[in-house]
Amino acid sequence: MKTYLFGLLVLMSVLVQKSFAQSASDSLYTPRKEKSQKKKSKNSPWVFAGNVSFQIKPLLINASPLLGYKFTDNLVAGLGPTYIYNKEGLVSPVATSKPGPMHVYGGRVFVARRLYKPLFLQAETEALNYPYFDDREDKRRDWVVNPLAGLSLNMNTGGKSFFQITVLYNFNYNNNDFNKQLYNSPWVFRLGAGLSGGKK
Repeated sequence: MKTYLFGLLVLMSVLVQKSFAQSASDSLYTPRKEKSQKKKSKNSPWVFAGNVSFQIKPLLINASPLLGYKFTDNLVAGLGPTYIYNKEGLVSPVATSKPGPMHVYGGRVFVARRLYKPLFLQAETEALNYPYFDDREDKRRDWVVNPLAGLSLNMNTGGKSFFQITVLYNFNYNNNDFNKQLYNSPWVFRLGAGLSGGKK
């Protein structure tokens, strides 16, 4: 687990360094007239996004709003809360008992680096607090931290709005029983939308 987290931190630092290096290089070769024009057309660097997903049987709702900041045109980083409701997610150790509702909450931080036009390389860390029953059948809560990495496709839908498709791999999937209970596989698929303030 520590190895995965260290690797994710290294990946995030590399993405940040490359983006700032490219931004610095672009600024060195930008004529003064273009620089002045960019200053006039400067928009908000903040990005508001999020995804809501659900399934019917069993009922599962996942809501994850996000607030991001565009450090450059190619680098976005941010964070946001996560809430998951699973109607039959809490399994009792008593065989005769029916599964109960599960409320999971937490948050995630992410960094995304543009690879080509709408395609981004994304890395994030997700921390979730979930309920469970111990050996004495007492209800308790615990944390699981998941490092994820993958690709994100951001498609403009008009104006400052965009539609997002994200595919990530959970590197901690096989190390925690809760992950296997919540997700069907280590691959995480998300659909979302958001508003961008434009170029920084």
